[in-house]
Amino acid sequence: MKWITALLLGAILAVVLPTGMNGGEGVWTDSWAGWGTIQPDKGSPGLLFSIPLWLGAAFALRMAFNWHSR
Repeated sequence: MKWITALLLGAILAVVLPTGMNGGEGVWTDSWAGWGTIQPDKGSPGLLFSIPLWLGAAFALRMAFNWHSR
């Protein structure tokens, strides 16, 4: 897997997971996982983007798919 593909899939996960957990008013922002999460407005139930999840998922996907391809 190329880095650009891993980063793209990681970005999708970094939006879907936090937003799926009830957006800005849910469990995601009240726990330790809220660190590094960008939200558009403090009171807005908009999309969230988790930078640590994005980078961690991209790295894990790249390592897993490279390991399986060898």
